[in-house]
Amino acid sequence: MYGAAVKLLLIRHAQSQNNVIEDRPDYAQARQPDPPLTAHGHASARQFAQDADLGSVTHLYTSLMLRAVQTAAPIAARLNLPAHGIERAYEYGGLTTGPAGGFMPVTGGDHASLSAHCPALIWPTHLTGQPWDGGAEAWEEPLFHARATHVLTDLRTRHPGQDRVALVTHHDFAGALIRAALGWAATDTPPTFHLAHLGTALLDLPADGRVGGLDWLNR
Repeated sequence: MYGAAVKLLLIRHAQSQNNVIEDRPDYAQARQPDPPLTAHGHASARQFAQDADLGSVTHLYTSLMLRAVQTAAPIAARLNLPAHGIERAYEYGGLTTGPAGGFMPVTGGDHASLSAHCPALIWPTHLTGQPWDGGAEAWEEPLFHARATHVLTDLRTRHPGQDRVALVTHHDFAGALIRAALGWAATDTPPTFHLAHLGTALLDLPADGRVGGLDWLNR
């Protein structure tokens, strides 16, 4: 007899300041390690929180990257839920200086600085009193796959029943989460699943660890 399954709603963050300069020839020099949302991104996130069908969401989580935390803020306000930070839900590569800076690690925000953008943010207990380290990592698909598997296992452990969980995350890492949930092995190929800004994907995650399912992509 099959057990319960948690529903995981992946939400990609809204448009960031790096997103709007991606095609510029000086992108490598102009990019920010932890970019905030653009004015359009903020407005879109507020509209999404108002219009999206989120009424059945029981728990909200977010990456600790600034653009995800800012996206989570209006969602948390609308749902009247805390936004639990997940240390490992960040985008591929983590926070670094990028190619122009030799990919040196950059430390992320702390609870006080990120709470200024999302008052509902709950800081990971094991990071109490310290900032997120930024997660700088080698660009290797097996590492991303392992991190995605860890996040899914963590959420399954926290929600063994039939909760409906939302996670604000990122384009590439959302793809890793989907592939891991579907039981796909890690590969060196580019992401198969592409989420638009504020696009959503709904996953079924059986609590017993069986392979999950993808209900929709880019709603």
